[in-house]
Amino acid sequence: MHSLCRHYHIGGNMLKCICLGLLLLVIDTFGCDIPTRHYKTMKCVPVGSNASGCPSRYECPSLTNHDNSKCYFNGKSYALNEQVPNELVNPYCSVLCYCQSGSPFAKFVCTHIDCPEFFNGIDRQNCIATYKPDRCCSTGSVCGDDRKKLARCINQNKVSLAGERMYPSSNKCLKCICHAGYNETNAANDPNCYETVCGFELFYATQVYNGAAPVYYDDHCCPWEWRMPKDSDRLVTGKQKTKDSALTCKYGKLTMNVGDSLVPEVTDQYTYKCSCQIPPLAQCTMEKNKK
Repeated sequence: MHSLCRHYHIGGNMLKCICLGLLLLVIDTFGCDIPTRHYKTMKCVPVGSNASGCPSRYECPSLTNHDNSKCYFNGKSYALNEQVPNELVNPYCSVLCYCQSGSPFAKFVCTHIDCPEFFNGIDRQNCIATYKPDRCCSTGSVCGDDRKKLARCINQNKVSLAGERMYPSSNKCLKCICHAGYNETNAANDPNCYETVCGFELFYATQVYNGAAPVYYDDHCCPWEWRMPKDSDRLVTGKQKTKDSALTCKYGKLTMNVGDSLVPEVTDQYTYKCSCQIPPLAQCTMEKNKK
């Protein structure tokens, strides 16, 4: 959570700010099992709380105050021809991401990184690739008997060697680099562990800012895709009604109250279930069809 105290430095104001920060942290994390990574990525602000422990809604400036001539990434706007610093987009295997004009919205155009190990290959039986936090490509490799000198980590009952990537079971949005002294139970406080920042604003701006809903799949941290509204969408009305437009989800031509859902869409492989859970965006889950 980003600090809310940047403008407060002394006396009672500092105490109030700390209390506010703790309150929002509780609202934003405690007891909420609805995926909200899309809101966190866009730096939306949680407002209120409901009986399930989730925020009642989010305020998202990049949605409500969207400027079609600007691009948005991780809570910051970029003017036309402005570049996102390479270190911020490297985790998505991209560089040289510039904001370019588009229809109906400006969007980023990036250069994709092809990691050397994808072409040269690594002898996986004799070598390991080693990584650093927030980097797309490996930064080295260790082979042969030199691997025996490396520290070992136990993560999800699997053994990793120093420099390898790991994914703690306690937090699906956390990535770690194995190192000496790693403890999976304390991964959240490990300096070699870092939270995923979803990159959908770099690649799906047209969908994100044109009324689409994030689609979550399986145990992935970030939205798997963004579903655009369809003329065939049919609303299933829930029990809640509200006159407060801030507590509704706008999805295409539909205005959805919290608890409203769409008739599930069934494809050859997946079933999409979409509903209004935490405004202002509807959100979906994608489930693989049972054979």
